[in-house]
Amino acid sequence: MGLCMTISVESDDTFARVTLNRPDRRNAIDGRMITELRKTFEKLAREPSLRGIVLAAAGSVFCAGADIQWMQSASPVSKSQAQDDAQRLTLMFRAIDECSCPVIGLVQGPAFGGGVGLMAVCDMVVAAEDATFSLSETRLGLVPAVIAPFLLRKAGESFLRRYCLTGETFSTSVAHRFGLVHDVVPQSDLDDRITELTEAIMRLAPRATRESKALLHKMLPLPEGDRWALCTKTNAGARCAPEAKEGLQAFVEKRLPSWATPRELKAQPMLKT
Repeated sequence: MGLCMTISVESDDTFARVTLNRPDRRNAIDGRMITELRKTFEKLAREPSLRGIVLAAAGSVFCAGADIQWMQSASPVSKSQAQDDAQRLTLMFRAIDECSCPVIGLVQGPAFGGGVGLMAVCDMVVAAEDATFSLSETRLGLVPAVIAPFLLRKAGESFLRRYCLTGETFSTSVAHRFGLVHDVVPQSDLDDRITELTEAIMRLAPRATRESKALLHKMLPLPEGDRWALCTKTNAGARCAPEAKEGLQAFVEKRLPSWATPRELKAQPMLKT
C-alpha cells in the first residue's frame, strides 16, 4: 500500500486495522493524513476478501480535529486553497463512509471537530465510557460544515443545534443517546468488544453484507416509491445468488455456512502494508 506517515495499516486476509498515528499531535488531521486516509480506504474497499475494518488511534486521544499548525501554514489562506482543502476533506470522509465493507470505530479517548466526523462515518462505534467529545469549530471562528451532512444523518438536527451552537464538551452517554456511539464500555474492555464485533461480522455472508451496506446508502436520497423498487430488486437478486443457496442449505443441514469459519482458526499475524 506504500509508506504511510500519519497512519498505520495492518491487515490479514479478512480484517484490516487503520490507526491514526500522530499521537504527538493528538492525532490531528493534516493534509498528509487526509490523503493517506482517503487512499487507504479506497484501496481497502477494493479488496474482495476483506470482511471489515477497524478505525482506531494511537495514544490517549482519538482525534483532536484539524491540525491548527497545518491550517495556519498558509496564512492568510486563499479562497481557492481553502476550497481545495475542504473538497479533499470531504472526499476523505466519503471514502470511509462509502467503504464497501463494515467499518468499526474504536474510540479510546477524546474526539473533537473532525474526530467526531470520523465517528459519524463509521458503521458502528465502540467508545470508552470516559471519552469526551466536542464540535469545537465555532470556538475557533470556523464552521463544522464538511462533517455536518454526516452528523445530520447520524445524530439528527436536534443534536447539531444543541452541540454545534454551543461548542460544549459532551460525554459518551450523550453521544450514545444521539446514536454517534453504539457501545459504551470501560477502557479495559474496548479490545474485547471489538473482537466480539469482528467475530459477529465474520459469521455473515460477505457479499450479502456488502450489498446490505450499499443498499443503505442507495436508499437515503430516494423518494419512498423508488426505495420500494430498489429494495424489491435487491431482495430478489440476493435470493437468487449462490450465497443464499449456501446459507439456506447450511441452515437446513444444521452446519455453519462456508464463509463462517471461526476467525481464530484462520488468523494470521496482522501484516503491516
